[in-house]
Amino acid sequence: MKLRIADTDIYVGYEAVAALTAVLLIDRENRFICCLAAAVVHELGHMLMMRLRSVRITGLRLRLFDVLIEADEPPSFGADVFITLGGPAANLAFAAVSLPFSFEIGMPQLALGVFNLLPAMSLDGGHLLRICLERRYSARVCDIILTITTIVFVLPLMTAGIYLLFKSKYNYSFLAISLYLLTVLLLKK
Repeated sequence: MKLRIADTDIYVGYEAVAALTAVLLIDRENRFICCLAAAVVHELGHMLMMRLRSVRITGLRLRLFDVLIEADEPPSFGADVFITLGGPAANLAFAAVSLPFSFEIGMPQLALGVFNLLPAMSLDGGHLLRICLERRYSARVCDIILTITTIVFVLPLMTAGIYLLFKSKYNYSFLAISLYLLTVLLLKK
């Protein structure tokens, strides 16, 4: 689906709509709503920083596992760092304000903010690592370093996910996240 609001094209993948609908129908305790709110705060943090750095947003792509914010031109190094940290900063600020009053609202904010700072491919921390490495190394060396870093973080996460799943009999969140990051790593090759 494609929408246009002002001068911004918004693309929504059908798989994202289908998954969102399915999860909302299954989620009886409304926990997913708090996680979805954390994702919205995260993306709004990036967009606010883009606005503050005068980077014009030309498009939004909402896909199954991520949101891509498109700009009319690549930002400078400083602006890119600022924009990249905007999402996690928004989550951490929202968590600091909401955690004293509501664990259910604040914890997903905290978790998403901290998790996105991991230096792994497709996360803000991975993007930050890449843009810092690109100032000194070739794209090939950056790819190798980012691949190794992603593996270093994904393997313990996957191990914890398997342990948590067997221990709790239902919590597959770490395992699902690690499989997603592993899939992103394999698809980049």
